[in-house]
Amino acid sequence: MFKYLRQDIRNLKSYVVNEDDYEIKLDANEGIDWIGGKNRYPNDTCSELRRRLAKKLDKNPNEFLFGNGSSELIELVMKAYLEYGEKVLAISPAFSMYRLYTIINKGLYKEYPLDNLMDLNVDGFINFIRQEKPKIIILCNPNNPTGTIINRQDILRIVKASDCMVILDEAYIEFSDLEIEDDTREYKNLIVLRTFSKAYGLAAIRLGYMIGDCETIEYINRVRSPYNINAMTQEIALRALEEDNLLEDNINMIKSQRERVRKGLEDLGLETFPSQANFIFFKGYKNLASDLAKKKILIRDYGGDLEGYFRLTIASPDENGKALKAIKEVLNEKGDN
Repeated sequence: MFKYLRQDIRNLKSYVVNEDDYEIKLDANEGIDWIGGKNRYPNDTCSELRRRLAKKLDKNPNEFLFGNGSSELIELVMKAYLEYGEKVLAISPAFSMYRLYTIINKGLYKEYPLDNLMDLNVDGFINFIRQEKPKIIILCNPNNPTGTIINRQDILRIVKASDCMVILDEAYIEFSDLEIEDDTREYKNLIVLRTFSKAYGLAAIRLGYMIGDCETIEYINRVRSPYNINAMTQEIALRALEEDNLLEDNINMIKSQRERVRKGLEDLGLETFPSQANFIFFKGYKNLASDLAKKKILIRDYGGDLEGYFRLTIASPDENGKALKAIKEVLNEKGDN
């Protein structure tokens, strides 16, 4: 939305690149090498990806913007909207890059803690918003690292109560029971982020996408570096969009294994939190991660205020079995000491 846009961005123009409607393009300063198009710059606006996703999600192609992972998109929003000293609000715990990008872009990062069950007190959060008057709010849903969710009605309550931009990071949405939809047409201060890294299993290609009001997308595009998505990434993503059956199979496998791992951890006496992502957040003991590392099993150790809390990513059935076996072994070894 224009009224939230940084003052020095308001008259900025996007870097303009001619689209691939031309058979021969000689306006860019690359060398002329006719072998398989490797000498050409990629499609700057990911036009075919935008068309394909627009058809899949019943959207306008101009409602999409692609980034080198969702992380780049988060930073682009901050570059476009965040002035020096303005506030970014998020819940805690949350994805650590939110804080980092806020600091890099000279903002003030403020956190609102989840309760002991890792749920959000929505009324309290709305009061916090009114008190802090942020420029940007970031919500991860399902939340990373807890896997807990905020229902759609509460998300919309927050959006309606917020006189600022709201980023809804849905990196893990496909693994949840939430209906996958967005409200960016009705609420122009809402931006939705999704990724090919999680459900599609394509973290190596680093591709995320943003859904927003056409005007909002145009503003954010002004601060995007040209050619930020390489041609190989675009081609792989286009092929992935054709594999709905494989995507569904992968999601169903993760959901099934998630329940298996959750039950396995509970059976070992460990406290877990309800997850609708591709990981389990659980409470163990201080040195659990280092003890598991000795057995070649890596889990995420959060430390600090979350000392003793860990995130275990759901993998293949065989890998999950090995992880549960190793956790059982280190718990038994600890009990013997």
